[in-house]
Amino acid sequence: MRGPGGSVSWSRAHWIVGLLALLAFPLTGQYMLHIAGVPHLDDVTRLVFRSRHLLLLVAGVANIALSNSQPLHRAQKVASVLIMLSPALLVVAFFVDPGRGLHSSQIFRLSMYGLWIAGILLAIVNRPRRKQSPRP
Repeated sequence: MRGPGGSVSWSRAHWIVGLLALLAFPLTGQYMLHIAGVPHLDDVTRLVFRSRHLLLLVAGVANIALSNSQPLHRAQKVASVLIMLSPALLVVAFFVDPGRGLHSSQIFRLSMYGLWIAGILLAIVNRPRRKQSPRP
């Protein structure tokens, strides 16, 4: 992604995706309450709805947290793409997974593995390094 010359910067893309996820969060909450009737559903279905709902919030916050950074390394760019894809995958999983019971969809697994891989990549690239003291 490029900056001022044309397309959207990485920072702005994370901000937009994060904002959309944060706006979708109360909408999924209202859907659970008024349309799906989640409080009256069986435990498993209620758990699946709520977990996808809360993970959407986490993915939105992760994107907002990255909205003030610019990936420099290829690994950081891959992690950014995976983190930006996760809210969309979680919205789909929110609607698909409750009907599957305890058997998560491939879409949900992709979003979770993607976030895990992104976390590992960022942990490696952004690891604290010892400062080398100047030699006399």
